Amino acid sequence: MKTENISLKLKLKQFKTILIKDIKSEVRQVNDLFAVILFDIISIFIFSSVYNFGTQYQNMPLEIFMIQNWIIIFFTLIYIMAKLFIKEKESGTINGLISSPIYPNIILYSKTIYCLILMTLIESILYLFSFFLSAPLIGRISSIQVLTYIILGIILPTFDLSISGSLVSALSMYAKNKSFILPIILFPLIIPITTPIISLNIKLLQGVLVHDLIYEIGFLFAHIILMISILTLISHVLLYD
Repeated sequence: MKTENISLKLKLKQFKTILIKDIKSEVRQVNDLFAVILFDIISIFIFSSVYNFGTQYQNMPLEIFMIQNWIIIFFTLIYIMAKLFIKEKESGTINGLISSPIYPNIILYSKTIYCLILMTLIESILYLFSFFLSAPLIGRISSIQVLTYIILGIILPTFDLSISGSLVSALSMYAKNKSFILPIILFPLIIPITTPIISLNIKLLQGVLVHDLIYEIGFLFAHIILMISILTLISHVLLYD
């Protein structure tokens, strides 16, 4: 029991160390993050302008609003994936992680949470500007509904995407044509969850109760469990073989 506690403390310490290292590295290269945020804002502006000009309506329907946002998020994920393992491989820092006595699954889990933090930050800014520029047709919702939407509509799908992104980034780390391989592997993994994610987001902002969203939530949880299982089972192979 004592050995298990020591092992758990060691794993948590390693996890925290790698996560803090990645965050500090991101702060030092904050211009790259600003570039992604700027790309997302420009994309929102283009989508909104085209819709307003084409339809002569100032308010965007909720369905189109959600499709617009999540398409941008999916493409943003590709950029974040490149930061997880590929840039570390190119800079040589991944060799230090691999050669150190760190559990391989700890490296992958820390990268997943790092991806989740970056994606959540970008999405919060994206939604702020998209609500202002697109002016979606949304009825009055309570603070509890807003909190439920943030947890189930944004954080849960983003966590799922972060796991998939970490897995694909590790798989593509040693490939020659990384920029070509990334979307080729990623999109088959996330295509099954695109419809549940968008459907969940739309229904939550329409005021649908959580117990009526069992299909979407259950599908996302099942996909998360599947991706975590794959990530854990092949972690050693991904990093060392």
